Parts: sequence; C-alpha cells; structure tokens
Amino acid sequence: PTSLRYVAFTKPRYYNPPAQYPVRSVFPLIYSNNLLSKSRKKLEDFPGRQGFDDDHQAPVMGSTSTENAGRFAFNHYELRLNPQLIQSHKDLRSNSEYAGPRAGYLFPQTGWHKPGANWKEAKNYHINKKGPIKGEWLERHITPRFMLAPRVCPGGPRSRYEGKLAYSIVSLPRILWSIECGKLNPNEPITLRTLVEAGVVHDRNVLWPGLKILAGGLSEIPMPLHIELQRADQPTINAIEKGGGTFTAVYLSPEGMHQELNPDQYPTFVDADMPNKLSMDRVMSQPKQRGYLSQWVSESSQYAHPDSGRRLAHYVKPPVDRDFPTTFAEYEAVKHHQKWHLNQAGSGTVLPWNYLNTLDVRQATSGTI
Repeated sequence: PTSLRYVAFTKPRYYNPPAQYPVRSVFPLIYSNNLLSKSRKKLEDFPGRQGFDDDHQAPVMGSTSTENAGRFAFNHYELRLNPQLIQSHKDLRSNSEYAGPRAGYLFPQTGWHKPGANWKEAKNYHINKKGPIKGEWLERHITPRFMLAPRVCPGGPRSRYEGKLAYSIVSLPRILWSIECGKLNPNEPITLRTLVEAGVVHDRNVLWPGLKILAGGLSEIPMPLHIELQRADQPTINAIEKGGGTFTAVYLSPEGMHQELNPDQYPTFVDADMPNKLSMDRVMSQPKQRGYLSQWVSESSQYAHPDSGRRLAHYVKPPVDRDFPTTFAEYEAVKHHQKWHLNQAGSGTVLPWNYLNTLDVRQATSGTI
C-alpha cells in the first residue's frame, strides 16, 4: 500500500558538482604550438570560443550549449539580439526586472504551496484535525463572526461590503480610437458585448455591475454614437449628446452579464432581471444618469409619502418617517396639536400641520430614533 505523501511534488533535484577552483598555473610541457589551457584568474576572463587555425574554425552554435539539456532555452543575449524568439511567457529569462514564473502549485482547496511545503499546516486540509491550527475559522459549527459582523464600509479586497457600485472603467477616447481603427461599428449601438468582441476591453476586466465611461478630457465627439452601458459621468453624457448621439444606462444582473458575454450558451431568450435597490436608486431611475427606467419612475415628491400620517393634506415628503414625537424637543413642538377638547390625547404629530415644511419645523422635528 502506498503511503500518503505530505510534501508538494517537485522535480527531482539533480546533482550539482561542487565549484571547481580555476587553475592558477600549468607546468609548460610544450613551448611551441602550445595546446594547453592557459591559466586565468577567474571564470569571467574566458575569452570565448576561438578557432584553432584557419582550417579549423570555431563551431557555429549557441554561446550556451543548451541543445543537450532537457528544456531548451535561449539566453539573455540571444533574446535581446532577436526578440522574435520570445513566443510566450515561458521563453522569458528571469532578470532584475522580471522575477521569473511563480514557483508553487495552486491547490483549489488549500491555496498556493511552495515546493517542499508541509501540508499539515495548510488551511482546510484537516477539517477534524486535533490541535490549535484549524485555519482562520476556529468557530466551526456556528456562523462565523466575519459573516455576522455588519458591513459598514469596504475594508479591503476580501471584504463582503455590498453598498458600493464599483464599476470597471473604459475611456471615451479609447472607444473613438477603436472606431478609427475599424474595430467598432459606429452605426450600431455600442454595448458591453460589442466592446468585448472588438477587444476594446478584456472580458476578465468586466466585473459586476459593469462598465463606466469616463470622458478623458473630451468635451465633444465628431460623430453620433448610441451607447448602452451601465454608467457614464456627466462630461461623457454631455459630449455624446452634443454630437447627436444617445447614452442609456442599462442594468445587468450578474447572471444577465454572463448571458450578455456568452450568448451561444443561451439559445432561447432569458427574462431580464429588474435592478437591485442600490442600482435602481442611484442610477437606473435617475433621469440625470440617463437610466433606462427613469421615464417610468415619476418624481416621488408629487405624491404623499406612505408614512406621512393622518393630517398631511399637501404633497411634500415629510422630514421623518413617523408621525409621533419620540424626543422631548419634538413633544414640545407638537404639544399644541393635541386635541384635548376632543379627548384625542395621542393626536400630536411631528409632521407639518397648519403650515408647510418650513425651517422651524424641520429643526424642531430633526430628532432620530
């Protein structure tokens, strides 16, 4: 029976002979037509291959005889001399600027391992392992603390914060340059898939919620473009519409983005998702952002607020979402609204009663629960 091997698999280490110290002196056996090796101080003084005489020239071969090695590689000098020898990243040699390929192995469960690393200390390797090292999650049978903690701000690349729309960036000059190069057709709508197919952006750079266009210093563009992307800043929208084009902010869910980039996997039409609350409130319902749902979402201030209370007759959104006082200052502000003469003791409301949303009412009812 084969035993488990707890060391990451490596190539066999070949025997390296120890350093041979250079010859300092050689007894001169032959004085004329001397074929013996000349003494030299160190290895760098070697003058290179030289022909023996005119009849016996030096052999025509690479300066390092790597032809016999297991893996052929050109050296730095040959790569610098002929850059066409570099066909892929595997042909590059490590130097002061390029540290070489990543040394290690990526295991999907346990992460990167260096050759010769010990697997016993790896995360997720032993779930039931006795002892203190169980990985970074020590409380095993309950919801971990990092999932219970509230998401208040984006803390880093691994944070679980979802309250921010972080778009990938594409610049308007880059789109115009790809049109000039013939990659993009300006007569059809420019969408996410059009940009990926034309090579303007790489699909690995397309992350949810999508792409945002930045003007890049342009105030006008020479042709009408019809662009349907997820976001654009105000100078971009002004430049596009000044040129006679249109910009529409369209929403794609993560699944919808996959359907947009891989249409061959979806032969039939798939229902589109409505925007989540963040995208809806910030972009898709805003006429200023040219959201695609902005014509269907009317201005909320013309309707009474659903929590606006009993006596609100006008159509102004109240300053708070409740109609009862919760602080002493609010109670002092609404004492004279109590209908004691009708035995309605709880009828005081912090909402504007006999006058509209004036500054003193805003200040008197600015308390929060």
